[in-house]
Amino acid sequence: MNIEILIERFEEMLAADRNLSIQSISSYTSDIRKFAKNYDVLKTNKEDVLNYIEKNRSDGVKQSTILRGISALKNFFKFLFEEGMIRTNPMVDISVKSKDKPLPKVLSQDEMMKLIEYFESNRDLKLKTMMHILYGAGLRISELVSLTLDSINIDPETQRMTLIVRGKGGSERWIPLNDVAARTIQEYLSLRKSQEYTGKFVFPSTSKSGHCTRQGFAKILKKLSCDVGISPSKISPHVVRHAFATHLLANGADILTIQKLLGHKDISTTQIYTHVANEQVKRIVENNPSLKKISVLKSS
Repeated sequence: MNIEILIERFEEMLAADRNLSIQSISSYTSDIRKFAKNYDVLKTNKEDVLNYIEKNRSDGVKQSTILRGISALKNFFKFLFEEGMIRTNPMVDISVKSKDKPLPKVLSQDEMMKLIEYFESNRDLKLKTMMHILYGAGLRISELVSLTLDSINIDPETQRMTLIVRGKGGSERWIPLNDVAARTIQEYLSLRKSQEYTGKFVFPSTSKSGHCTRQGFAKILKKLSCDVGISPSKISPHVVRHAFATHLLANGADILTIQKLLGHKDISTTQIYTHVANEQVKRIVENNPSLKKISVLKSS
């Protein structure tokens, strides 16, 4: 696939999910184009990346510039992996010492409730349902928009609703939904049926993919956030995912449960999401080194 097409898709993801400035996105894509001049990104391996880093060092490139390039490549290859365009991520085991990362943006529980209540009063049942799932299940925006009808499971005995989310590498995780989210989904599905929507996606649209786009929902989320007094610069679908994990932890959920719900393979990744208890998680990991090796088990 043409590198410019891949970069364009990557730019769309950054704009929708990461809430980055135009300047930051431009810097990322510039670094990726520089790398792509010498390597086929769809066939790149770890050795290629290490050689590229070493070449930059020998050419006298500033450390800050090298770190920015590594960050760009990490995000880019993670994107390609999650989209199924490459089978292995060459950046997984590559790390370079740098300054501490800034804490991710997060919404307070009060802010989140204001946003949820606003969506509750919104006449658009589809948007309301998407918001309840995003916050109620902590999904990635790509997972939310691509949900299929067979992802919704209702236990015949308890009538409890669970989402079956298909993640990276074909893995699955089961996420139980609260009563409000489950009821909203059922209302939406009834409306969807009455309007005779066809296709496998829960949130169909006329887009090329056949479902709502990440960019489209992200724009709506920013627009509606203004109505409840939340700055658009403070919110994105990924920030809502942060809020899901942070609020669970604040209300007593254990770190391993949150790790499993988010679909993280390594607890250190969950530590970033649950930054409110950063020091607590740090102590847990330091006192139990084996936790770093725990992988999320597939649900059967």
